[in-house]
Amino acid sequence: MTIETPRQRLTHANALIAAISRHGRRFFHDTRSGRIARFEIDLAGRLWLRDEYTNRRVYVAYRGHWRHFSNGGTLRRLIECIAAFIRSGRPVPASVFGPWPTWICDGDLWGYGKPAMDALRAEIADSPCLARRREAQS
Repeated sequence: MTIETPRQRLTHANALIAAISRHGRRFFHDTRSGRIARFEIDLAGRLWLRDEYTNRRVYVAYRGHWRHFSNGGTLRRLIECIAAFIRSGRPVPASVFGPWPTWICDGDLWGYGKPAMDALRAEIADSPCLARRREAQS
């Protein structure tokens, strides 16, 4: 299924972020305010992330330090991948969500725990944001 416009892709990207916020450590969810991070497109067509903690816009096309971004490098890279999907339609690699080999953080790169990460992967399996995994060759 091809999603033609950035605004249509933005809807799916925000659904992906909401799914991430419901599992495990609840990345992109601020427990204090109940806010969930979300992408926004301004009137000039620029893509922003509304940070869940600071509630400020973060310009995601900037290569340097992201002002008002309250998460770390792993989540910044994820946001960059999702932003590329919104802008160009290039899907986020499904491998971003694991599973990972045990030599990488004991197989729990996000620190969600296996049951929570399995539940997240199940929820986002049909997301138009994600590249489909290739079936194992026989």
